[in-house]
Amino acid sequence: MQILVGVAGLSLAVLVYAWAYGLAHDPDGPNWAHRQLFASAASLLSTSLAPVGAGYLTAGLLWPDALGTGLGLTVGAVMVPVVWVLSRRLLQRARKPGAEIVPLPGGPGKPVVPSAARRLAA
Repeated sequence: MQILVGVAGLSLAVLVYAWAYGLAHDPDGPNWAHRQLFASAASLLSTSLAPVGAGYLTAGLLWPDALGTGLGLTVGAVMVPVVWVLSRRLLQRARKPGAEIVPLPGGPGKPVVPSAARRLAA
């Protein structure tokens, strides 16, 4: 049972951090997500859950009980790819498609003349 609590604590810590990071770095996100209080609260929650989850996981591995060993390790193995996929989706808010495209200096409809062609034309 302690393995299950440990896996849940570690998974929740990673998902809370990914959610907060994606929301805070989203350019279209709400104003409250860009403030220091939100960042501090989310990091405090994540850094509090991670050691508790790691402690329960370690205790479950060192002192196994009848219920948690097989079921806990199975759930832990299943939760790794699930947390990976969910955290990647939560982080997608920070990387919007087209965010790395630099606009042209003349606008989208005007061609940009290379600097060597400008010198030859002058």
